[in-house]
Amino acid sequence: MEQRIRRRRRKTIELRAIILLVLTLVLIIYIGISLYFTKHFLFNTYVNDIDAQNMTASDIEEVVTSELKKYVLTVNGRGDVTDTISADEAGLSLQMDDQFEEALASQNSFLWPAYLFKEDHITTDNIVVYSADTIEALVENLSIFSTENIIEPVDAYISDEIGEEGFYIVSEEAGQKPVKEKVIAEISEALDILDAELELSDECYENANVLSDNAELNELCNNLNQYCRAVITYEFGSDIVTVDGTVIKEWCDIDGTQVSLDETKVRDFVNSIARQYDTFGTTRTLISYTGETVEVSGGDYGWWMDRTTETSELIEQIKAGEKTTRTPVYFGTAAEYGDTDWGSSYVEINLTKQHLWVFVDGVMKEESDFVSGCVNKGTCTPTGTYGITYKERDATLVGENYESPVSYWMPFNGNVGMHDASWRSEFGGELYVTSGSHGCINLPVDKAA
Repeated sequence: MEQRIRRRRRKTIELRAIILLVLTLVLIIYIGISLYFTKHFLFNTYVNDIDAQNMTASDIEEVVTSELKKYVLTVNGRGDVTDTISADEAGLSLQMDDQFEEALASQNSFLWPAYLFKEDHITTDNIVVYSADTIEALVENLSIFSTENIIEPVDAYISDEIGEEGFYIVSEEAGQKPVKEKVIAEISEALDILDAELELSDECYENANVLSDNAELNELCNNLNQYCRAVITYEFGSDIVTVDGTVIKEWCDIDGTQVSLDETKVRDFVNSIARQYDTFGTTRTLISYTGETVEVSGGDYGWWMDRTTETSELIEQIKAGEKTTRTPVYFGTAAEYGDTDWGSSYVEINLTKQHLWVFVDGVMKEESDFVSGCVNKGTCTPTGTYGITYKERDATLVGENYESPVSYWMPFNGNVGMHDASWRSEFGGELYVTSGSHGCINLPVDKAA
């Protein structure tokens, strides 16, 4: 029994000795590892995102220095212009100041077991050192400063074209003209924290001076459109003359943001189209029915614009902003516009041949001999181009010494006109020289009809 008790005691003592030995070994290992981590970073520890476990402060410093040599900053500017700056080009170095030793010292090495199950991220203030003069020289040679990549900013402005409601504001253009001081500042900030990529901000570029929301620009545009929204179209045959905002703008006086219509310029415009398209009093060239080219001067026929009234009415339509097709105000009109303003229906009267032809829609429908004004008595028929004033049946022509009833009366120049002369039995030839009319064109009754 006693032997059995002694054996138990001996086993107990041996077990305790073994446990003590194990605990001693564990303690020695724990303390050893703890002492190891006084000089090395703990498990799962990251310093500035570098896996630092089992590394000394010196190891980390070497890694950081090595990584710095690989560093490249990509600088992105407007217009997809990209530059790069390497650490070597910038002359970058790090000012360590024992920061990794301090980071290591901040660890509690005796808590190393806990780091087997968690991560610890330590951030230090890496102080990047470089020469400001070096960075300035680098920046000046970046692609963003190349002549081919520089685009001047453009101010917002009033359009040259006319929209539905007149002129409009064309937005400013930012351009691509960098400001060196601002670019240097942003690149320096990126280098300070070793950013891999930098998008240059809008502050790094010159901006337009006048933006689309500029109050004065918008006020001027609105004031211009009080007149310039009008679109007035003149049709002179196949010729189209359009008075729109681009034309009206040239007639406006602009003082700051205030706009007024120069009515003198409107009058000048009306005078110009009248000079171009009026035919009153002009000499016309006619290809006679006989094939001769004849120049006809005189007469009261043709386009004759009432310039004063037309100017006044055009100004009112401009001020009202009307969009319309306008027919000018005329004292006299013609059949059509152009060199042959008499049209295709007319009477050609040849005083030399004492013969006339009647054309309807360009086709000769009737012809006749006639007797014109008497040469010897000085009552010659006036030459020129005229419009028939009216047509009257059964009229009585009254003159100084005569009173003649006629069946057909067609005056074209006061009391001078075409009519039948039933009292004559002959027409044409040389009758007009000695026994001509008082100035009228005497026709056979059936031809007058």
